[in-house]
Amino acid sequence: MDNRGEDRKDFARRSFRKNDGERGEGRRQEHSENFRPRRFERGDDERREGRRDFKKDGYRMRSDRGVSRGRELGALMDLDNDILHLVMRRAQMLARLRRGGRLAPETEKTLRTAWESKAARLARDNRLSRDLFVLLQTIEPLTRMEEEQGFYNLAPNGEAVDIQIPAPSDTVAARCWLAVAAAAGQVTRVSRVPLTDAVVSGVKALNQIGGQLWWEENGDVQSRGGNGLARNMDKVVHIGDDAFNLWLVVALCLGMPARLKLTGDSSLRFLDLAPLRHFLPQLGVRLTNVIPSQDGLPVRMECSGLIPRQIRLADDLPEDFVAALVLASAFWDTSCRLTLPEHEPRLLPLVLDVLSGCGMKVEKNGRDILVERGDLSVPAEPVVPMDASVASVVLMFPGFNGGRAVLEGVWGKSEAASLVEKILRGAGLNVKYGANRVECSGKERETSAPAPEVMRDVLDRCPELLPLCVVIMAAAAHEGAKVSLPELSEDDRHLVTAFLSRCGVEEKDGVLVPVEETVPGSWVAPSAQWAMAYALGAFLKPNLHLSNPGVMTGLFPAFWNMYNTLPHPELKRKVEQEPEDAKPARRRVIAHGVYGELPPETASGDDF
Repeated sequence: MDNRGEDRKDFARRSFRKNDGERGEGRRQEHSENFRPRRFERGDDERREGRRDFKKDGYRMRSDRGVSRGRELGALMDLDNDILHLVMRRAQMLARLRRGGRLAPETEKTLRTAWESKAARLARDNRLSRDLFVLLQTIEPLTRMEEEQGFYNLAPNGEAVDIQIPAPSDTVAARCWLAVAAAAGQVTRVSRVPLTDAVVSGVKALNQIGGQLWWEENGDVQSRGGNGLARNMDKVVHIGDDAFNLWLVVALCLGMPARLKLTGDSSLRFLDLAPLRHFLPQLGVRLTNVIPSQDGLPVRMECSGLIPRQIRLADDLPEDFVAALVLASAFWDTSCRLTLPEHEPRLLPLVLDVLSGCGMKVEKNGRDILVERGDLSVPAEPVVPMDASVASVVLMFPGFNGGRAVLEGVWGKSEAASLVEKILRGAGLNVKYGANRVECSGKERETSAPAPEVMRDVLDRCPELLPLCVVIMAAAAHEGAKVSLPELSEDDRHLVTAFLSRCGVEEKDGVLVPVEETVPGSWVAPSAQWAMAYALGAFLKPNLHLSNPGVMTGLFPAFWNMYNTLPHPELKRKVEQEPEDAKPARRRVIAHGVYGELPPETASGDDF
C-alpha cells in the first residue's frame, strides 16, 4: 500500500514553533483559490509569525492531481515569500548586533550551537545545515538608499571616446611586492594601487605580522622599513575577505615559530582548507579548525619553523597558495627545494619576476624550484604592471563607440595580458604600445568573436576575461556575424545566457541572433568583471539596469566616475565649489532682558 501521503501528513504535524496554525492554514487556502502568490508587504511581522505551521491536511498530492499540484505550487511560492521575509528580518537584527562590522565570537557561537541543535530535522547531511547557517550569516540587508534607488541606469552617450587615464596597478602584483618589503623590513612604494577591500585588508594583515605599511588616498602604498616579520608571535590576525591575503600570511609565517589564530570575513568560511591541513604537517605546521567540521576560517596555526630541505607540493593545493609559498621561501631560515604540482600555478611568472627584481637567484629545473639564500634588496619604486582585466575593458571602449583609449602604465607579461591583446586584435581594434603606455584606437574591421583556441585558454587559465569575451560575442551578433557559444559548464551557461538576453541576444539553433525584446527588471552582476562587461553592453542596448554597482569597489572603485564622464573621462569626482561672493548666513539672535521673552515660533513643516 502506498503510504507516501500519510508520511507527509505525519511530517506536517511537526512544527518548528508552536503558534496559531489555523491562521496559517486559512492563508494557504485563501491563496490556493487565486493560484497566485500574495504580494510581499513590509511590516505585518506578527501576522506572518502564525503561518509557519504545517497542518495535517494541508497538502494532498494524490487526489485531483492537476488542481492539487496548482495548490501545491501556490503554497510553495507563498512560503518562499515568508522565508525571504524572515531572512531579511534576521539580517537586519544581526546587523544591529555587529560592532565595527563584526559579530562578537561568543554571540556567533551561541547562534551556531542553537542552530545546529534545531537543524537536525532539515536533512541527514549535517554539512548542509552548516552551510545554510553560514549563508544566512553572510547576508547583508540593503541600505535605505539602495532600496529607494533600486537600480543603476546605464545610458552612455553616442560620442566617440577620448580616454587618457593612468591605468590601475595589478592588486595581486602590488601585494606581492608589499609582502616582500614587509618581510624584509625595507622601504618601498607602489603607486596607482586601487584601494579595494582586498588591498586594505592585506596591508592590515601584513602589519599584524610585523610589517610597517600604510596607504594614501591617491593610491600610493608604502613600506617604512622596520625589522621584518615578528618571530614567536601569539596573536589573532584578521585576513579580510580575499583568499590571496590568507595564502601570503600562511606562507610567510610557517617559516618561523609562531602561534596564530586566523580569522576573516564570512566569504572565507566556505574556503576548503582541508588540502592545507593535510599538507602543512610536512613543514612542521599544524592547522586546526576553530569550528568543528568546518573547513574554512577561522583556524589556528602552530608553526615550529623547522623547514625540511626538500618538499613535494601536493596536486590538490590551491595554485595561488603554491605561488605564495615560492615567494615566501626566500625568507625561511633554511633553503628548501620545492617540487611543483603537475599543474603550474598561473601566478608563478609574477612571483619569479618579483624575486628576480629583488636580486634573488632562482634555480628552476623542470618542476623543481630552489630560491637560493642571499641578500634581498627591494627596489624603492618597483614596476607594477596594470590590471589586465580592467585594462581590457577600458581599451575596448573604442570598439563600441569609436575614438581612442590610452592607458598610462606598464603592460604586463602575464598570460592574461597576452590573451587580452589577442582578444582586442580579434575584435578589430588597433593596439599600439609605447613607453609606459598602451593605446587602442579605431576599428580596422568588423567585430569578430574570440577564436576557439583563445576561448579555451580563457576558460582554462583566465576565467576573469570571460565577461569581456561574451560582450564581444554579443556585439558581433548585432553586426550580423555568425557566432556560437563555446562549451561551458552548466553554471557558466546559465550566467552567459542571462547576460546575453540583457544585451539583446539569444541563442537559436546553436547561433547567437539579435532580438528586439527587452528583458524587464535589473540584473545583479556576480563580479566586478561582469559589471564592467554589462557597462559595455549598454552601448548595444541603452538603459540597462544594474542592481549592484557597488561591486566595482572590489576591483576598480573609480570605474563609474570614468564611465559617467565619457567621452572625456575623469577618475576623480568633481567637488562643487561655492561662489566667491557668497555671504554667510545671518545668525538668529534670541533677545532677552529688557526686550522680554519672544513668543514661541510657529511649528515648522520640516520633519527631522
